[in-house]
Amino acid sequence: MFCLQNIHYARIPNDIIKLYLDIYPFIGRNEEMLQTVSKDYDVLVAETVRQDAYFFAQFINLQLSESRYKQILMKDVQPKTKHERLLRNIKKAFEKIHEETDDFDLFVTEIHDLLKFLYKDVDVDTNLQFSKVEKKKRQSLNLLATTHSTKREMLEELTNLYKATHKKNEFEVSFIIINFVIDFVNLKPFVKYNDVIGYFLMYVLLLKHGYNSLHLSSLFELLYKRKALLDKLFKDASHNWSEGLSDIIPLHRFMLERLLETYKGLHELLRNYTFDLQTNKSDYIENTINRLDEVFTKEEIRVAHPTISDSTINRTLKRLRDEKKIRPLGKGRSAKWMKLYKSQKKPLYEQTSLKV
Repeated sequence: MFCLQNIHYARIPNDIIKLYLDIYPFIGRNEEMLQTVSKDYDVLVAETVRQDAYFFAQFINLQLSESRYKQILMKDVQPKTKHERLLRNIKKAFEKIHEETDDFDLFVTEIHDLLKFLYKDVDVDTNLQFSKVEKKKRQSLNLLATTHSTKREMLEELTNLYKATHKKNEFEVSFIIINFVIDFVNLKPFVKYNDVIGYFLMYVLLLKHGYNSLHLSSLFELLYKRKALLDKLFKDASHNWSEGLSDIIPLHRFMLERLLETYKGLHELLRNYTFDLQTNKSDYIENTINRLDEVFTKEEIRVAHPTISDSTINRTLKRLRDEKKIRPLGKGRSAKWMKLYKSQKKPLYEQTSLKV
């Protein structure tokens, strides 16, 4: 809890204040933006869940073939291995978070339940328990080791400190959350998987406290693409943690930049969604194909248009095939398609005039 204990010493630089100013106009439009897609909200959230589950699994280096990823995430097939069961549990955890965000509270029992939910039927119970306090011959500045007899008590104090810090309303909420997560991961309350639980806690706390873009925009896709940098920033933020000298600012800056990206991604999704409603859907799919690589998959179209039915996508592909604009490379659901014309650099339909 050394980060939260010392948070009042933090000095927020001007560029981070600028990021706050860039993000908060989006947060102020949360209700308006989500209302725009109210008709298809559940469909879009389900797509976000699949995206986050996929990239989170990649993030923790879950070894599965692409076909099994798709079958478990898209079709809910029965998992056969531990890794597949974990992927299923990750997806269900994200679903539960989106459904029950407002009901989540930071209690030790809820955190432990999250661990057990993720790794049930994946690992043995002894690895899903609280870890023991290490007894050191020489006392350091680690106050946790001197004032608490169990890791459960330490985690209890950390969660209480988080709530007290948040209640004071002296710092931007994402900064408090990042401080809490670094404390949690370094505290290592459980025998295993503290980093996994730390990321899940960060995610649900951000959602709970106003970063609603995460309902419709995949945060973990953005984090996975910059995993090397994120790992370094986490390591740097944990340096000198037990002495109370952690530097959280670079990690906080990084996360704010990603959160701003999720809002920009949400804004683009809303523009596309509004345009879908105003335009012939088959023509709009053709426009998307025009902007894809020369060889593309049906899945890429589905990701770009999660609210358009498979039958509409299939009809469009058949029409373009009959018009000799594309041809299939192989057969089956995983078949790729190749364009038989040179892609235009500009989209067929201009969207800049649309206001979302």
